[in-house]
Formats: sequence, structure tokens, C-alpha cells
Amino acid sequence: MGGVFAFATPFWADNSTIPMPLFRAVFALFWAMVIPVSVSFAQNAAPAAAKNDKSPVFVRDVKFAQTALGGQVNKWNRMQVELMAGDNPDPKALNKKWVDKVKVTVTQVYKTASKKPEDWNYYRASATVLTIEANQPRSVLFYLPGDIVKRDVLHKEPDYYYVQLEVAGNEAPIFDAKGALIPTQVRAVHKDIATKAAFDAAKDASDRGVVNTPGILRPQYLITYFDSPVVPSSPEFIREDVPTR
Repeated sequence: MGGVFAFATPFWADNSTIPMPLFRAVFALFWAMVIPVSVSFAQNAAPAAAKNDKSPVFVRDVKFAQTALGGQVNKWNRMQVELMAGDNPDPKALNKKWVDKVKVTVTQVYKTASKKPEDWNYYRASATVLTIEANQPRSVLFYLPGDIVKRDVLHKEPDYYYVQLEVAGNEAPIFDAKGALIPTQVRAVHKDIATKAAFDAAKDASDRGVVNTPGILRPQYLITYFDSPVVPSSPEFIREDVPTR
């Protein structure tokens, strides 16, 4: 046989010089060796993929509000990320009912009059939770200053958003190995970018856009004004804005 597929023909497929009974025996032996190895790899890989799809902390809910901080003239935009934790899977954990060092990174995307994503407004901020108790929801808050909200004519809720979590330095997956949104991460991603392709495109644009707006979106511990309505129960934070000794 000629053509472009000739180079892909396995060497053992040419049995013109091998007697048929011997060829069949060699063929059977070949598959007897290959198939168990393939199955073994598949069995070993499956649990690993399932394990990687699980995170001890997930985003339970995301809410948006406009609030007049400390009597400021222009209302600020507040993003509330409600977290929920399960038992700590780390065998070295001091207490299995607590999960430590949970980094929460939020990204907000506001469209402008332009149809080009590079012309839109992108904001990003992070906060690291010191520790969170299992089955006790806690909220992490992020704020956009009222003057920015008024200047850029920003609505209460961004057009798109997503939340990324890291637990003890390990990033929590948002999509599984097949590219499907993990059920516990549904609230972590805006519904319009809930597919892998749409999310990747949004993240790529955001990664480039947030370099123009550092420090504008702020975690709650950088806010010095009193908030109203009442702030929901929040965890303690590792302050990354001050030096440590």
C-alpha cells in the first residue's frame, strides 16, 4: 500500500514472511502484553483526576451590592464571595475541621461602549483567609471605590466575573479534565462564561486588562470606612500588604 499512511503501518502487520500460525501466535502475545498495561494506566490515572477535581473549599455564593461607605458621597460596589469548607484532607493538618491559607482572587469585567474586549474595564484583587472552619460559611468582601463607579459609569454587578481559589498554594480547579464546569464551582463563574472556551477567552483578556488597574479593586481589610448594610460574617486574613518579621 502506498500513500501518506504508509509510514504509519506497524512492522508486525507485514506477515508476508511469517507463517500464518506463527503470526497469529505473535499477534496474540503482543496484545496480551499491551492491553493489561493500557488498562493499568487508565485505572491509575482515573483516581488522580477525580482527586484533582475536588477542593476542600468552594464558592457557595456570590452577591453584589452598592453601599455608602462611611457617608461617602458616591456609593461603592461591593462583591461578596461566600466560602464553604469541608474537612481538611491534609494528613498533617493540625485540625481536620479547619482549612488554612485559602487565597481568594476575584476578577470583574465591565463592558464599555466599545465592542472590543481590550477596551473594557478589568479589575482584580486577592485576599488570603487565615483559616476557615468546616461547614461554617464565611464571606470575603471586595470593593470598588465610589468615585471609580461614578467616573466609569459602572453598574452594581459586572458583566462578567470569576473567582479563583488556592488552598495552601494549590489552585482549586474550576473545570474537570473533560472541560466541564465542576458542580461545586458553578457560583464561582458568571453564567455567560461557564464553558471552558468562553472562560479561557475571558481570562486571557482579563490577564492583559488588569495590568492597567492595579489597586483599584480592594479586599475588605484595606477599607477604613464603616459599611452599611451590615457586613456578613467574615474570616480573619493574612495581611499581604504589610511586611512580616
